[in-house]
Amino acid sequence: MSLPPRIGFIGLGIMGRAMAMSLAKAGFRVSVYNRTRQRTIEFADIGCEVAATPRALTKMSDTVITMVSDPAAMEAVMEGPEGVISAFSGGSALINMSTLSPDYTSSLAKKCYSAGVIFLDCPVSGSKSAAESGQLVILAGGERNTVEKFSPILKAMGKAVVYAGPAPAGTALKLCVNRIVAQLTTALAESAALARAQGLGPELIFETLALSPVLNCGYFELKKDNILKNDFQPAFPLKHMLKDARFMLAEAAKKKLSLPVTAAVEKLMEKSYNSGYGEKDLSVVLRNLAEPLG
Repeated sequence: MSLPPRIGFIGLGIMGRAMAMSLAKAGFRVSVYNRTRQRTIEFADIGCEVAATPRALTKMSDTVITMVSDPAAMEAVMEGPEGVISAFSGGSALINMSTLSPDYTSSLAKKCYSAGVIFLDCPVSGSKSAAESGQLVILAGGERNTVEKFSPILKAMGKAVVYAGPAPAGTALKLCVNRIVAQLTTALAESAALARAQGLGPELIFETLALSPVLNCGYFELKKDNILKNDFQPAFPLKHMLKDARFMLAEAAKKKLSLPVTAAVEKLMEKSYNSGYGEKDLSVVLRNLAEPLG
């Protein structure tokens, strides 16, 4: 019987923490690294080894999983004398589950190929609650047989794996899906703002949506308390969706494709970000919609 893979997990934020915990609960041997060391304490308490650097984590792992915020954070853990790449060895694997740009993902795939390292491009669809309950949908890019080989690891964190094609197809699909999430959120916020402007309670919107077999949507229910209570505790921070929207627009521009609604959503999110709401849930755009014109 072969030994289970030694998994090194980098990035214990809102999503990464829950995903790494799911792997540990599934019985995998998990080691962790996080820039803010305090977030590793609960993993040490359940017997996971805590690495001092990304390089040290890579040395003790067969498979490294990254779940970080953006390309700059990815660069910080991948490059340099203490980065993951410095400890690459042939036959090991890197699974990136962060949402990066397709260009960055392609360059990362090439670096792995040159080092003889397996690479999977596997961002996820779902927010905090889905990560905590193991109900994420994994959007997988890479060789199909490799995705199948690593599916036990992927399915320990999610309920399903959607195969998109060779990398960076997973990232490309994630941008398409997040475009819908961004617009659902801003549509809901605008509807609530319009309701209040007309003297209606926004709870009537949610009542109507829940009664409609066509419009009843689990995502709307997830955002209900954010909208009705003006409570924007982050399930998906605004700053991350703004980053993703900019990736979407950049990809569209490269293909000479116009995404006018996405462009408008990006401007609204930028306004909220500049208002100091970057760490709040992306539904916080409601606060800016409530401001008077001028």
